[in-house]
Amino acid sequence: MTAAKELSAKLREIWGDEKKRVNLLIAAGLAGMLLICVSEWIPETKDSAPVQTAVSGNYEQQLEERLTGLISAMDGAGRAKVMVTLEAEEETVYAQDTESSRDSGGETSRSTHVLTGGSAALVETVLQPEVRGVAVLCEGGDQPGVQRRVTELVSALTGVGANHITVNKLQS
Repeated sequence: MTAAKELSAKLREIWGDEKKRVNLLIAAGLAGMLLICVSEWIPETKDSAPVQTAVSGNYEQQLEERLTGLISAMDGAGRAKVMVTLEAEEETVYAQDTESSRDSGGETSRSTHVLTGGSAALVETVLQPEVRGVAVLCEGGDQPGVQRRVTELVSALTGVGANHITVNKLQS
């Protein structure tokens, strides 16, 4: 007899006897629970890399580069350097599932994060940090008209008030 036929005959014998069948099912159940417990000790592996978003440093740098390009192209401003400071880091908002129930004690609600696949929470949105202030140095920064136009441009693009924007002449 081949090994497969021997195994098949042994399983038929065990399956035919009710006591052996119950013992086999209990053993299989215990083995399954043991595997579940052991899997908790094994470190998780990430099948796919988490979605990367721009950190505040990159956001700051991108904003500075874009503002520098626009200001440099402005009539009378000339060559420019821009520094942006941010209020805080970016904020990630995760999707939540809210469950409400009403009983004699009043209304209760429970919120839980919506999970994707494994244990990663579903990102609903990423809020960019607010701009705290902007400093601009440009060749025409000593001219009041250029200062006003640069301040208006920066204010319009960043939402920062004119009192948080400074424009000065770039050292030659």
